[in-house]
Amino acid sequence: MAQISVGHKALWHADFLKIILANFCVCTSLYMFLPVVPVCMGRILGEEMGGGICASVLLFWVGICLPAPFCNYWLDAYRRKNVALWALVGIVCATMAFLFDGPQWVRGVARMMQGASYCVFQIALGSTLLLDLSDTKKRTEAAHVYYWFTRLALVFGPLSGIVLPVHYGVRLFAGVSVALLLCAGVLIVTMRVPFRAPLEPSWCTFDRFWLPRGFRLFVPLMGVAFSAGLMLGQYRNVEFYLFLAVGFWLALWGHHFFFRGKLQTELAVGFVVLSASALLWGLGGDMEGMEWSIALCLGSGLGFVTSRYLLSYIRICEHCERGTAQTSYLLGWDAGLWAGYSVSFGLRTEVGETIYTYIMGAIFVGMGMFHLFWTRLWYMRNKRK
Repeated sequence: MAQISVGHKALWHADFLKIILANFCVCTSLYMFLPVVPVCMGRILGEEMGGGICASVLLFWVGICLPAPFCNYWLDAYRRKNVALWALVGIVCATMAFLFDGPQWVRGVARMMQGASYCVFQIALGSTLLLDLSDTKKRTEAAHVYYWFTRLALVFGPLSGIVLPVHYGVRLFAGVSVALLLCAGVLIVTMRVPFRAPLEPSWCTFDRFWLPRGFRLFVPLMGVAFSAGLMLGQYRNVEFYLFLAVGFWLALWGHHFFFRGKLQTELAVGFVVLSASALLWGLGGDMEGMEWSIALCLGSGLGFVTSRYLLSYIRICEHCERGTAQTSYLLGWDAGLWAGYSVSFGLRTEVGETIYTYIMGAIFVGMGMFHLFWTRLWYMRNKRK
């Protein structure tokens, strides 16, 4: 997999800024659907609301997996920027389906199309163009910034999904989502991408999509994101997500001043803070004043853990596998988050609040133990020096 750098010495240049803003717009547009998928989907496949959202997320992930074997061929055989643009067109068309009243199978197909287009877009933008337009020595830092903007979209997306449908209706909500996608399209069109002669790769391969030896990192990452989704699914108010943003900021601040170069320490602190968020939930997630504490712990814990897993993925891959590692990382994050969010709609009602708290806490603690006793030693043996 050839990677071409355009020779930018500084990290922050115009094309890099366009990449991270385009990613932020697309992720915000899709994360807007997290609080309102049941509203948009209604009933699907003859199921009630809880089954509807689970079916919606399942269709989204079926869509993500469908184009995976062909992404490497498309990106090597065609212009990379054009592949990203066509994927963005697919996301826009799928999102516009929610602007109109129609049969539920149309919305089901739209969700699948959203997933497929999102997969191709992220591989083209975050795993290819981001690397091509960054200096070789700045690629790790570029990925760090890129995926921090993805986490920030987890704040602004659901915030929009909470406010817009309630006050302005689902159609305006979908319109704003499409507008964000169009802004991303404008940013990509104006990007300057160096010419590269087309290659003749294998037409079916999982390059750029899945890094098999990263499985030990994928499991705890997906588990953490799943538990976070379980917790996020229980809050649909603006204040919680604002404090979640403050938690992300605390994680960035802590990483810069206290944990620079201390990967395992930051991971341990992150798992402790995440477990504390589940404990606070058990003590009274609906109590006044407790909500912001939970959001702060959840945001800072996610920031510590997920940013460190990104660096771990990058350190275990070969130079030519960096794009594949970054896609595998994003796959674990999004898979866990969407799955947890969908399960949260029905699980708390079925098992009760106490058991629901035990489940969240057990997953956080269990993933921490999984990392400590299985992943950490393997990582220390296999990371690049």
